[in-house]
Amino acid sequence: MGTPTEPNYEHTLSVHKEDLQYFANTEIGALLDDLNKNSGYNVMQRYAGMLDDTGNSLLVGNRLFFADSVVLDFKNLATGLATDLGTLKAQMRQAQVKIQLTLTIMDEAHEEAMTAAEMMEVLTKVSGAAPPKSGK
Repeated sequence: MGTPTEPNYEHTLSVHKEDLQYFANTEIGALLDDLNKNSGYNVMQRYAGMLDDTGNSLLVGNRLFFADSVVLDFKNLATGLATDLGTLKAQMRQAQVKIQLTLTIMDEAHEEAMTAAEMMEVLTKVSGAAPPKSGK
């Protein structure tokens, strides 16, 4: 499967498979990539203790500042931000999975619809056939 193209947003009453693929793979994928590469997000994760990396002291001016209350307040801020952004990442990944599941369901429904159409053709032929002769 090739790279999906940017969707045409002029239609409003239908869902197009290509639009869903583009949104899940390109839009959400780019959001997650940007977040993972964001240095500010990584710093927040380090201060929150969510990464094995170091980085839990503050540099104020030209010296390290170890005022416990300021460091603790900043760590709490970093923890809140990193947690919220982590929740966003998890929700976006979940959205990707759900969109992919929707695409699978759409494909299966299309196949079943074709099978139903074929069945209707068979039923139409059967209903037009001569009734069986009675043995009496």
